[in-house]
Amino acid sequence: MHRIVFLVGICYNLTLDRFFNGEITDLALVNSLSALQLGKQYLALTEKACKNITILDEQELSEADRNELKRESETNRLKGIEMAEEICRTYRREGRFFDEILKAGE
Repeated sequence: MHRIVFLVGICYNLTLDRFFNGEITDLALVNSLSALQLGKQYLALTEKACKNITILDEQELSEADRNELKRESETNRLKGIEMAEEICRTYRREGRFFDEILKAGE
């Protein structure tokens, strides 16, 4: 059975946007993403891939459980933003900006 599933690193969109917009350097980006340890995510991009996914387990969550998970997720998100901000300040003058990398490749 052929499966079309892509493994990609979960990326912190705000940090990536800041890099591509020229606000932070490559060292700030790499160190931020490394420190956040965001794990991996699987994406099924086609109908064929979706049909080949096997759900191994299902669990029902109460409204209270969902609310607690939302609160925990928001807390972790804010901690991640704070950590990324500190790393970006640390590497503010180290590394290269996106436009500098592009120019070097010309």
